[in-house]
Amino acid sequence: MIKDLLPRQVVCTAPGKKGKPCHGGLKRYCPFAGYYNEPDKELREEIRQEFPEDPKLVLLKCETCQTVYRLPEELKRKFQQAV
Repeated sequence: MIKDLLPRQVVCTAPGKKGKPCHGGLKRYCPFAGYYNEPDKELREEIRQEFPEDPKLVLLKCETCQTVYRLPEELKRKFQQAV
């Protein structure tokens, strides 16, 4: 599942099995980088359909439930400058 990142969001808000938010930490995720191999084929295809296959693409991914978050424009610029 790919969701939009909310302003000032630092933890996952995807509902878990009991309907409560996951609250897992969000980490940088580069799905097309040469060093990363995404094991979930469905997630990889969903990302390929939405984003160009760029090795510098940066998304955020929950450590607990593996939900992927799109970055807002201001964070995209910040991460591109840091890379």
